[in-house]
Amino acid sequence: MATQKRFTEVQISLVKLYVLGLVLLSFCGGCASDRGDLFFPPDALRAWPEPPERPRVRYLGTISTEADLKRGVSWGQGLGELIFGKKEIGVLVAPYAVAIDRDNRLFVTDTAGAVVHVFDLNRRTYKQFAGLLGQEKLLQPVSLAIVDDWVYIVDSALRKVCVFDKNGRFIFSFGGGLFTRPSGIAYWHGDKTVYVTDTAAHNIHVFTREGKFIQKIGARGLNPGMFNFPTHLCVDKTGTLYVSDTLNYRIQVLTREGRFLRMFGRQGDRPGSFAHPCGVATDSFGNIYATDRQFENVQIFNRQGDILMAFGEEGTQPGQFWLPAGIFIDDRNRIYIADSFNKRIQVFELLEKIEK
Repeated sequence: MATQKRFTEVQISLVKLYVLGLVLLSFCGGCASDRGDLFFPPDALRAWPEPPERPRVRYLGTISTEADLKRGVSWGQGLGELIFGKKEIGVLVAPYAVAIDRDNRLFVTDTAGAVVHVFDLNRRTYKQFAGLLGQEKLLQPVSLAIVDDWVYIVDSALRKVCVFDKNGRFIFSFGGGLFTRPSGIAYWHGDKTVYVTDTAAHNIHVFTREGKFIQKIGARGLNPGMFNFPTHLCVDKTGTLYVSDTLNYRIQVLTREGRFLRMFGRQGDRPGSFAHPCGVATDSFGNIYATDRQFENVQIFNRQGDILMAFGEEGTQPGQFWLPAGIFIDDRNRIYIADSFNKRIQVFELLEKIEK
């Protein structure tokens, strides 16, 4: 009887708490707490190059968990968390690639978490997805590309490209049986072409938007147009293709048909050289950005492959990296970098055109 009485008292207390919450809601009108700035105020940020030189790149902030969206909590949500406890939040485990769409939704592949994270930077909401057909799920999502209203995910363990809508609903897949170990992906909207690097096969597969195979580009070797474990890709606004030819320690530049144009970089420890080039992207001025997983930095080159500047170094503080991987630059020249072993996405912005 005593146990039953205590249980009844707990129930009554919960009901009272719920009623109190409803009263507070009636006065507050469902208002939420202040969300705050998503990124740090400008006077608190790092910039490169350092003074006395004029800054060209500025650090804005970091996203590593759902909590970094700072969306605030309404009275109703707060009451629910008080009664039922807080739900688990989304956390980046090993982010590898990143892209942002025109609605300011940040998509991140997580190789260790085996999911795709979606951070809506406008609405301050979060979700993740991984489900395919039936019980099948993503196993090792690496790179991604946003193609109109679809999201293309390269899964190196499943050895195929999985296509989702932006709500995370699986649509179709392609490339199964063709790849040895796919890695990078890029899309050229001009002729609706999808490029996928097959890292272990040392080539690039070309598909239509619907996943129909068109051709292969390249083979293993040291010569121009040949590759040695290529990883990341990007296509600029003219349709020019940039390939991170990782173990040839260079970036190769190709036409959209796969014809070699030029290359830059070599193995070394001087500016303009590479130790482990990985992610590659271009800004609105045509400059080329490459992450390096051993230098722990980002190097910026002009169209001709001349080094312009670099930013970042090894570490865990803002503007420092630990095995940086994918990089994405949006239409505003904001730079998003998957800082893999620091379990975060770092965000920077280009302040002005960089010239040699």
